[in-house]
Amino acid sequence: MAQTTGAVSGRNCYIAISTDGSTWTDISGFANSVEPDGGERSTGMFHTADGDTPIVTVGKRESVKLDVKTAYTEGGSDPFEVVRAAYEGATSLYVRYAPKGNAAGNFMFTSAAGFVTNAPYPKIVNVEGGKAVLLEFTLETPSVAKSVIT
Repeated sequence: MAQTTGAVSGRNCYIAISTDGSTWTDISGFANSVEPDGGERSTGMFHTADGDTPIVTVGKRESVKLDVKTAYTEGGSDPFEVVRAAYEGATSLYVRYAPKGNAAGNFMFTSAAGFVTNAPYPKIVNVEGGKAVLLEFTLETPSVAKSVIT
């Protein structure tokens, strides 16, 4: 099999957040990563008297956790304020992202309504190194759906 030539770099990705699932705020200029975790599907197994291998059945999926990293800034509508308000108010938040960017024909991944599960306060990593202060948050959501941008 020939080596692929279609590998995708995240350098032009699109990342957005929403408090209502319809009005989206592009945070691509703040964020640098979205890392999905979880979503495992349960399985079961049952051995019968006849046969050496089990019958395997499929069950439900677990929730998905999206870990998002952004630069911390202090503007009133910047990601920190939106995420902080959702966390402190226990209100829904949505995340969506497109690895190749927000252009027609690219794949987009959009979370269902979820909740911020960790304290999204500024993370100061190293005062001497000059690195940006980070805002890291985790959105726990029932699911993530793939679509094609039109």
